[in-house]
Amino acid sequence: MRLRPATSLRVVVQIAAGMLAFAISGKATACELSILTSYPSSFYKPFIDQFVKQSGTVDVCVQNKNTIGLIAHVRENRRPVPDIVWASSPVAFELLEQQGALAKFPEKVSEPVTNGGIQIDASDGSRFGFALSTIGMMSATDQPFGTTTVEIADLASPYYYGLLGMSSPSRSGTTHLFVESLLQQYGWQDGWALLSQIGGNLATVTARSFGVRDGVARKRFPFGIGIDFLARSEPQTGEALLFQAFSPGWYFPASVAVTGLGAQNARSLEFVDFLRGDIAQHLLLHPEIRRIPIDPKLWPQAGFSPSENNPAQGLDLKLAARRMAVVNALYDDMITHRLLELRKLWQSLRRLEATPVITQSDATKPLLNAVRDALESVPVAAFMANEHSFERVFSDGVPTENAVVGRLRLQDSWSNDFSQRFKSARELIARMDAFQSHLDTGAVK
Repeated sequence: MRLRPATSLRVVVQIAAGMLAFAISGKATACELSILTSYPSSFYKPFIDQFVKQSGTVDVCVQNKNTIGLIAHVRENRRPVPDIVWASSPVAFELLEQQGALAKFPEKVSEPVTNGGIQIDASDGSRFGFALSTIGMMSATDQPFGTTTVEIADLASPYYYGLLGMSSPSRSGTTHLFVESLLQQYGWQDGWALLSQIGGNLATVTARSFGVRDGVARKRFPFGIGIDFLARSEPQTGEALLFQAFSPGWYFPASVAVTGLGAQNARSLEFVDFLRGDIAQHLLLHPEIRRIPIDPKLWPQAGFSPSENNPAQGLDLKLAARRMAVVNALYDDMITHRLLELRKLWQSLRRLEATPVITQSDATKPLLNAVRDALESVPVAAFMANEHSFERVFSDGVPTENAVVGRLRLQDSWSNDFSQRFKSARELIARMDAFQSHLDTGAVK
């Protein structure tokens, strides 16, 4: 077996000899199975090794991209064209299914798991679950969570100021899933308000989800928002982190799918069946992997006990896919690119909201409300974000010139709106600071 990225030196050397076949099929002829995944090699290599041993496959090509890059690769028909797509976020598969990029095998769909009502597979057979994931908080072993559960709203507490790490949803599929799940659970307006408050507590926004784990492990920040297996897996160096799922538990299937081209390769369904088979399901329990199998009989070994109240079960994947690019763009403009300013503004607002002379004065109460509104609002209403017209403008496929121009204009208008909101917040905070410093607190009505 030669396990290697699809862009390895061997493939480059073979391009001249195999150019005609590559042009026809879109894939390197030497690859018996071509896999595109968002998982790191530390995760996928044990599965590939076992699959090769079990199936007799000689050459498996694996290409790694983050979830957003993976979606763009498939939607834009970039080469090499994969047989298999393998990732955590069900939203990514929904987008690819809507694009018509995935083959469907409805006869292979499994029944929902009775315990917890978990729908493992897509009902149309376009994707198949092989593991379960939960979203929550990770920390180092010397920073325990205590006995209380952690709810999403708790992350807005001033206690977490400067203590949280999180990746950008535009760079991480699981982070987008967290953001979208929050928006659907709390509603568009209240959801963005909560995201802004959490953003005000962030120490950093990392480029990839793995950066959150790395930041916690290296003591750059004590807590990270992320997925369970990143925390619980034991790397070759270092140790596993602590992990506590949010309450109520958000768990969803990590999946694998066959592309249209992959449907012509018998190895594709072999790999899908392998991941859902007994050997791979037990492999998920290994210390260096630590994922929850889809086989309920193995849940006790994984320490997993599903709750009937799982918000992720009610997640509208079609809505999430339709507005994915809009949500990601808004998050980056509101939080990722303005993190230092947002954090400073929230610190100032919380300080003023804890100052009696400010909270008790008829002159400053409206100012406090105005600052909070400026920090918590986005310049896109829910009905606008849900429109198909936005999907066309923000499509990750190859856009038309008009779509590019339209997207740039929209993003410029959003950026200007956020700039004005934050400027207004700074000015109002300065007025309240001046009010506090120049008036006798006992005389203020």
